[in-house]
Amino acid sequence: MKRNSLVNVKLNANSPSRNPTARPNTSKINKPWRISHSPQQRNSNSKIPSPVREKLNRLPVNNKKFLEIENSKIPSPIRKMTSAKVTHEEKKKLPKFKSLSLDDFELGKKLGKGKFGKVYCVRHKTTGYICALKVMEKEKIIQYKLQRQFRREVEIQSSLNHPNLTKLYGYFHDEKRVYLLMEYLVNGEMYKLLRSHGPFNDILASDYIYQIANALDYMHRKHIIHRDIKLENIIIGFNNIIKLTDFGWSIINPPENRRKTVCGTIDYLSPEMVEFREYDHTVDVWALGVLTFELLTGAPPFEEEMKDTTYKRIAALDIKFPNNISQDAQDLILKLLKYDPKERMRLEDVKMHPWILRNKPFWENKGL
Repeated sequence: MKRNSLVNVKLNANSPSRNPTARPNTSKINKPWRISHSPQQRNSNSKIPSPVREKLNRLPVNNKKFLEIENSKIPSPIRKMTSAKVTHEEKKKLPKFKSLSLDDFELGKKLGKGKFGKVYCVRHKTTGYICALKVMEKEKIIQYKLQRQFRREVEIQSSLNHPNLTKLYGYFHDEKRVYLLMEYLVNGEMYKLLRSHGPFNDILASDYIYQIANALDYMHRKHIIHRDIKLENIIIGFNNIIKLTDFGWSIINPPENRRKTVCGTIDYLSPEMVEFREYDHTVDVWALGVLTFELLTGAPPFEEEMKDTTYKRIAALDIKFPNNISQDAQDLILKLLKYDPKERMRLEDVKMHPWILRNKPFWENKGL
């Protein structure tokens, strides 16, 4: 069971946080794009397995209220890149798709589920290229007035080009849904890995924090705040390369601007958010501190059953370290979890912290 994002619990002040001991099903699937049903379903002549098709077709249609989006040409990272260039080698690796529809893909296992849609592993029927497909229901986007947020998510992710950020290949839509076609990473969410194997050691945790700091530093230099850093939004690929994903709450924020929208996941909210004050990009730095603590202990530092109690602990900086957390790791976490946003450690300094440098020789051969 995953933790609730703030948008899921804002109507209930006493909503419980997610259970940190819950363990998702992580059974191995040899061909992740396959549906684990009967051979008849897998070999059906329909474009996608019929149970999935029927489930997708249950929603009512309301296109008149939904913003019009033209079918994209793939790959969009090259077409929409604003500041970073894609190398010739990267271009060769991208799928050479034309205009797309759902019928162009074989739909596989569900990778994740959120309030506004689901993510599936899919295979392009013509090229065999495997991607992740985020499916969002138009009716829900309209219901929660998220048309602008969806457009912003597409624009922001299309403009990003970094080894620790998931690539958006493009998007398309039909009468009922919109689809984001993204990079697929074989090992899935970091949340599932932590729940299956328990807290990480210093070597693995420092590797992951270094990579996330790299990604956030890149985003902040482009004046983009992620605003929803958490384990569920970090995907693991080959050789422990990780990528930050889900830019639904991300926003372009010039340095002189401040924000007030409270968004993200309860356990990762900064003091300025829970106190409804203005904030800037340093909310991501705070979230990095929470993430570091959770990787090393298995639970967020301020987690409580009730939301209001969690808020009070965040505002009071009520953090307690287990005895097995190293002094270097504690030092980094405390420098990230500062009440005053101006006092939080800069991301470029995170990458040079003693905890990172002490463990870096064990994983730096990846060339990050």
